[in-house]
Amino acid sequence: MTAVWRAALTAGLPTGALAGAGWFAHLDLDDAAWLPLARASAEHTPPHTPGTVAERAAAHPVSRDALLLTARLVARPANIWDPPTVPPHACSLFRGAAAALTDPADTDAVTQLRDALINAGEAEIARIPAATD
Repeated sequence: MTAVWRAALTAGLPTGALAGAGWFAHLDLDDAAWLPLARASAEHTPPHTPGTVAERAAAHPVSRDALLLTARLVARPANIWDPPTVPPHACSLFRGAAAALTDPADTDAVTQLRDALINAGEAEIARIPAATD
């Protein structure tokens, strides 16, 4: 499955072509394989199921891919008219990441998620100190 997904990511498909990749969050793929592929897919096209993707990513507060994937989902919603399903998972991920951050190289990923949440109107996040504050 991951070979086909990787091939789709490198095929030069038009924007929108990978929206269905969000459904892969339901598959029993190893998270070490799923997270970077989900992140690359979201950078290409927002998924049709952003809440499901964010929920799975939220279980990995020390993963740079999870943080950047979720920041992308917050900053670039799939459909602005749908009820927001990503922010609750993103807030949970941010809180866990801010508490667990040990690698200074991941500070920018935590900051990107924090900024995306603040820009999306999640103002209470501004009161939670990131590891860089």
